[in-house]
Formats: sequence, structure tokens, C-alpha cells
Amino acid sequence: MIRMFSVVMIGLVLLAAFASGGAQTGALEEQSLRILALSTDKDIYSAREEVEILLTIYAPANLSTVEVKVTGVKSSKGVNFVSYSNKTALPAGETRITFTKTLPSCSSCAGISQGTYFIDAAVSSGDTVVTATHSIAITSTANTVIPVNVAVEEVKRWTDNADAEIVVVDLRSAEEYDAGHIIGARSMPLANLSNQTAATVNTSKKIVIYSADGSNSSAASELLMELGFERVYPVIGGLQAWNESGYAVVTTAEETPTAAPGFELALVIAALMAGAYLTWRRR
Repeated sequence: MIRMFSVVMIGLVLLAAFASGGAQTGALEEQSLRILALSTDKDIYSAREEVEILLTIYAPANLSTVEVKVTGVKSSKGVNFVSYSNKTALPAGETRITFTKTLPSCSSCAGISQGTYFIDAAVSSGDTVVTATHSIAITSTANTVIPVNVAVEEVKRWTDNADAEIVVVDLRSAEEYDAGHIIGARSMPLANLSNQTAATVNTSKKIVIYSADGSNSSAASELLMELGFERVYPVIGGLQAWNESGYAVVTTAEETPTAAPGFELALVIAALMAGAYLTWRRR
């Protein structure tokens, strides 16, 4: 009986240790200064429009001095048309900072051509510095729709936050997709991209597309826009850039639903307990 009791106690300790693993990971994240969001009121602008920038910061405790810098929309003349700097105290928890900047009335005169521009944020406290980037597009004429090229860092933030507006699409072959892809991505090979394929995705969603190295994104963007998608976000550098940044990928086999976490451990514990019980019964 004592032996059985010992086995049960060991099993319970193992189960408790397993359950606490995920909680410890979350606790570590809660103890660090983070940028939770960097966004704008929309992603495509034209001349003279006002850009509203939203920055959400998480502080693990009250911080007396934090420096916040946001710069971006850098022209060919080296001028940042988005510029914000402030030293402030942050309370524990989330803090939202919102400010607006107006784009120049003559984009070409100011050295801004049609295309993608980046807005970068840096938040520092002591030796800790956290950064984030956000992409917007600027068009030469109003009401024009063009793709917005995004960095893998921004895509990672979107997927981590489980943004419901985002649909991530893998343009590579089915075999390449199965071998490893961004978690949650859908397989839609460029060769098969058509009205039938696109019909499975709501055209109002943000369609984040990536290929092996970003080289096929331009052709896919044009095709998706012809199919009625107006919010297309090619990933700069594709999966290669994602991998180089150290972000996780998953195979199709790994992504297939399996038993709930801890199920295998529960089976082991049950087997140990059953073995101990049978041993006790034979005595």
C-alpha cells in the first residue's frame, strides 16, 4: 500500500510540473516591457491625409522614466514625416499612446513616391529597449488600392495576437507547405490561385501572402486584387526572412489535431497507478 501511495504521489508531482510549465512561460512574458500594438487608422493613404498612429505598451511595473520614439515615412530626401519623441512615466499594465501626423500636400515634391513606407517605434527603460514596425502604403492619387509590403516582425505580432482580420496564405507548393509553414497559414499555391480558391476567403480580410523568398508575391498580389481583394499584404523576404528571424514554423503533420496537452502524461500516470495496484493486490 505504501508503494502504491508513493507512485501516486510521484504521478501527481509530474502532472503539476507539466501544468505549471505553460503558466511559467506566460509569467515571464508578463514580467517584461513590451510593445503590444503599433498600428494606424488605415493602411493606404494619399497626399494631405492625416495619419493616426496608435502605440500600445505593456509595463510590468510602474516605470518612472521611459523614452518613446516613433519615426517613419522617410522620403528620398531623408525626411521622416512621422516623428514623435517623449520621455514619460508609465504605470503598470497597458498604456495607449495616440498621435496624428499630416502627409505633405505634394508627395512627389516632398520626395515621397507611391509605395510602402515603414513606421518604427522604440521604447526604452534603462538597458531595456523594445521595438516594433508597421507598414503603410502611400498612393499618388486618392482611392487607389495597392499592396502593402509587411515585415515578418509585424506578421509575427499579428499572429501572436490572433488577429481575426488576418488570413495568412502560403503561395508555395503543397509539398513545401507540408514540410513547414507559418502556424495557421493556409495552403494556396500560386499555380492554383483562382476564383475558386479565392472564394474560400472573405475579400474584406487582410490577406497576408508569402512565398519562399518573396519573389512571387508581386504576381500573387496583382491576381488577388483582380479577384476583388483590396487588402493584400506581401511578406518581405517570404518564409526565408521568417526563418532567418528565428520564428517558428510547423509541418502539416504537427499541426494535425492530436490529444489534448498532458494526455500522454495522464496515460503514463494511470499505467503506473494500475501497476502499483496490481502489485499490491498480489501481496
